[in-house]
Amino acid sequence: MPSWKHRRRLIYMSFALSALMIIFGAITYASDSSVSRELIIGGVALISIILTAYTAFATYEDVKTRKANHEDI
Repeated sequence: MPSWKHRRRLIYMSFALSALMIIFGAITYASDSSVSRELIIGGVALISIILTAYTAFATYEDVKTRKANHEDI
């Protein structure tokens, strides 16, 4: 399996986990607001980190691939 497929699978699983954290925090907000608030903050932070890392490393890989292709010419 190519490395990008493995990385994409990890990204999707992490994104699903953070979405579940946000949903669970929203459902249980009335009963225990401090834990629920932390779950929501953690889920949003995880999504932000995932999106930043995914776009940064995709850009890095594109630049690296483009340089390798231009050196072959």
